[in-house]
Amino acid sequence: METALLGKPMLVVYRLSPMTARLAKPLVRTKFLSMVNLIAGRAVVPELIQNAFTPQRVAAEAEKLLSDSEEAKRRVEEMNRGLEEVRQLLGPRELSKERRMKL
Repeated sequence: METALLGKPMLVVYRLSPMTARLAKPLVRTKFLSMVNLIAGRAVVPELIQNAFTPQRVAAEAEKLLSDSEEAKRRVEEMNRGLEEVRQLLGPRELSKERRMKL
């Protein structure tokens, strides 16, 4: 969440042990796992979950954000717009701090 609040492009990765993943899969009923995407209600940042989290996929997704290509610049701009949307949804910094304290 801190990275999102700072407006920095990111890539989210999660991997559980195979047994934990098998046990959790029927219980998870959400389209996204990252807080950024959950708050936005859409894919703002890429998520590489479980078997999709490989060195090759991480490198490919990072390249899509870090290269000097026009496509990479477009992706970063789009992600920044989404991150700004998340910051707006969370409200003013003071209010966000107050909300965090209640958790």
